[in-house]
Amino acid sequence: MANQKINMIKCFLKVLKGDEKETTLVIPKMYAKDIYSIDYSFLKDTGLTNLIFDIDNTIMEVNSLEVNDKLKDFFLSLNKKFNVCLVSNNDKERVLPVARVLETNYLYKADKPNEKAFDKALIVLDGTKENTAMIGDQMLTDIKGANEYGLYTILVEPYKDKYDFKTGTSRVLQNIMTKKLEKNKHFKRYNYYKKERS
Repeated sequence: MANQKINMIKCFLKVLKGDEKETTLVIPKMYAKDIYSIDYSFLKDTGLTNLIFDIDNTIMEVNSLEVNDKLKDFFLSLNKKFNVCLVSNNDKERVLPVARVLETNYLYKADKPNEKAFDKALIVLDGTKENTAMIGDQMLTDIKGANEYGLYTILVEPYKDKYDFKTGTSRVLQNIMTKKLEKNKHFKRYNYYKKERS
């Protein structure tokens, strides 16, 4: 976990200094308001058959175990079209109850953005880098790690402006970083878009 935080801060500082490589790694290939706004038909048409979802503030409130009917119905429908895996840096007690209700595969204490987290996810999904997308709300963990690994990346707005110590640090850095990205016209918050895979 300490290495993860160090790497996150290093990436943050490099982006602030204008490092082109690090800047590219934090920019998602698709940007949507929330998981419900993503064009899943588009993903399917581009050959994506596996979806990795972050949990906290991507699909539900941080540390909450309350899975509402909308989310449950959505995932039950999604499971018929894609292979889905929840990948979280949180512990088993937080991840397993959610995965059971949503009837999905899961990984806990994944250590994103470490590439081993994505290696494990692809094994669980029996997928490849070319047919897998990562969906999350954190540019410095979900997006940076998945871009570096070679997955299709989708950024969504946080479910709620509520964080714990772990997610809060990343969010503060992301908010500062986003202002720099906007100033340099690399990324603009709330300007949602869809891109073809490169």
